[in-house]
Amino acid sequence: MKQFSKISRFLSVFALSVVVLGSSVASVSAAPASPQAPNKQNSGPQAKAPIEPGSKDAKATAALGRTNLVTTNDNGTMKAATNVAPLAGSVSGVDFQTFSNYCWKNLLYTTVRNTTSATKYIQVRVYNQGAYHDVYTSVAAGGSYVYPAFYGTDGSYSAYLYVWNGSSYVYDEYKGGTNTCNVSVTRTYNTGGWVQLKIQNLGTAYATQISSELAPYPGSGTYTGTHYDYPVAGGAAIYRWFQVGTQPYGIVSSTYGSFNMPAIFSGDL
Repeated sequence: MKQFSKISRFLSVFALSVVVLGSSVASVSAAPASPQAPNKQNSGPQAKAPIEPGSKDAKATAALGRTNLVTTNDNGTMKAATNVAPLAGSVSGVDFQTFSNYCWKNLLYTTVRNTTSATKYIQVRVYNQGAYHDVYTSVAAGGSYVYPAFYGTDGSYSAYLYVWNGSSYVYDEYKGGTNTCNVSVTRTYNTGGWVQLKIQNLGTAYATQISSELAPYPGSGTYTGTHYDYPVAGGAAIYRWFQVGTQPYGIVSSTYGSFNMPAIFSGDL
């Protein structure tokens, strides 16, 4: 919360500076003009998360008993000598599914499915940033899904699935991954009353990028205001246009719910 407060104060100060400094700001921060005229069409692939972050968090329960933990290395991965393999499915019918990584609060959903005919009680243990975190929950029978949620997961992680057998939690599966929130925003056009932003998701997490013109240019139609983009992980570019007119402008582009600082652009066309 402190980080978000700092960002809010920073944006307020910036918005005021755009109005007060005017063209003096533009002389410093305006990007070189592109030789090509804009076609004013936003373009690039979008990848909105199929599950909204925070909407499916598994209901946590108390541990039913002890856990027969597998042996791991200091970095949280399984030791080579351990007689288990990733996604081995030691407990039939209870399995990890595709995980979901989010920029929003660095959330990780460790999805589990139960195809048996009985409710299963599970423990998911995640190692990240030098510490283990546990979620105990249950997953209904008949192909049901559950989404154990781990907030603050940043960088590489190792996830272990254990299933209750009536007397203890026993190892089922292991899955590793990386949750990296890294959205690059650059200004690629800045002339003739138009500004273009290039948005790229260079990380592994679902991201919602919110780009707003601080002082919308009058009569500029659909190109002013706030825009939402969902850049595809892997770096494919989205090109977002703003019609800013001939007055000083300021544009802020931030990754929703992340702890990353926003990208800020200003100028006077």
